[in-house]
Amino acid sequence: MTIPTLKNLKKTVQKEVEPEPYAKFVVRPISILFTWLFVRTPISANQVTILQEILGVIGAILFGFGRFVLGSLFLQLGYILDCSDGEVARWKNQQSESGKFLDLIGHMIVIPFYYFGLGLGIFLETGQVLTLIAGFLAALFTIKTEKIISSTNSDLDIKRRGFIQSLFRYPDSMNVITILAIIDWFFKSNLLFYCIIIYGIGMTVGRMQQIYKTFYSIKN
Repeated sequence: MTIPTLKNLKKTVQKEVEPEPYAKFVVRPISILFTWLFVRTPISANQVTILQEILGVIGAILFGFGRFVLGSLFLQLGYILDCSDGEVARWKNQQSESGKFLDLIGHMIVIPFYYFGLGLGIFLETGQVLTLIAGFLAALFTIKTEKIISSTNSDLDIKRRGFIQSLFRYPDSMNVITILAIIDWFFKSNLLFYCIIIYGIGMTVGRMQQIYKTFYSIKN
């Protein structure tokens, strides 16, 4: 049996091509350390996925209480485990459709939740109801309805998206929020206020366009 050293793990379980620069240069070098630990325990890949989702929900709840930097830390840690669960699955030969489904459900919970948590937290701090509405809209329209309408739709392939579009996608949106949260914390600025407004408008307009394109393609 191959010994799960860091070298063997990197060679065996990490993707040969990683399209996301942040994952490739920042997260994967960290996730492999967690993988190295997990493969030495009875913890399964699906349990790592569940842990990732719990951390993401905690981060979103912290957003709702106005703890934006701490919430971002939990979300970032959750993303690290989001990369690690697949590595654990490949090493332990636990790849399955149930694992993919669990990962998808986790994203459909955590991502909308942190948008709404952000809007709620800013609303409670500022009293600006517009941020609550924007958080709700961003949460609602980040749900990938076109995946429900058509499982063959590939319009959201990240490799086909431009820089601006990618900022509205996970994990880039999480990274934008993290950076702005840190800036707000250090400089007492108000960038997260404008951030959630932009996400509320952008996610609504973008998702409506995608729903229309998907409906039009099915109709024809």
